[in-house]
Amino acid sequence: MLNVFETPNAGSTRATVATWYVDDIDAIVDELTAAGAELVRYDGAGQDDRGIGPRAGGGRIAWVGDPDGNILALETDT
Repeated sequence: MLNVFETPNAGSTRATVATWYVDDIDAIVDELTAAGAELVRYDGAGQDDRGIGPRAGGGRIAWVGDPDGNILALETDT
């Protein structure tokens, strides 16, 4: 599932602009970092060394910036 919302601040907002709900966040984070992506880290988010943290309400979440400066999220229920 993909959840996208429009913002006039695309490329300059620090808010998440798109979220992908995935089954295997570990594999996707590994693939992204192997390709050179850097995960976004937030103070107090409880992220591990790879950038994956607990999601409010359960599950896990990671954020990555795209080349235009948008913040994208990956979420999983496990």
